Amino acid sequence: MKNLLTLILLFVSINTYADDQSEIDELANPVMELFKKGDYSQIVSTALSKSSSADYITKSDMDQTNSQFDGNFKIMGKFYSYEILHEQGIDGTFMARWYLLKFKRQPVLLHMEFYKPDKTWNVYSIQMITEIDDYIESRGQSDIGKMGSKPDKES
Repeated sequence: MKNLLTLILLFVSINTYADDQSEIDELANPVMELFKKGDYSQIVSTALSKSSSADYITKSDMDQTNSQFDGNFKIMGKFYSYEILHEQGIDGTFMARWYLLKFKRQPVLLHMEFYKPDKTWNVYSIQMITEIDDYIESRGQSDIGKMGSKPDKES
């Protein structure tokens, strides 16, 4: 009986996680489709179109942010592909994804946050990060620092 209860709980949590992933994918996929088409002019408004966050952003602010994203992505050159680089959060409530966008000029990180206050996931925020080299340099410094913290060898 105990094993049956454990199996049921495991199945329910896996199924819930899969449902959450599917809902988050449904929110993110229209944005990714815009990248594939090379249409960067509506990235932010598309991301926030089904989000309650959009209720708190004026049309002029949304237009300005769309324009900033459009200009920044256009100077990256041809778009080739994307992949989910990392994902983490609080299951069932808040998730963050880092997408690696591959452009001709340089790679770009697209950071999207998703929030589920009740029964429906929303895009909470979207951010473009071009300083990937800073992340790599920071990690390299940390790894090099760890190398120096190894205990001394016995003589």
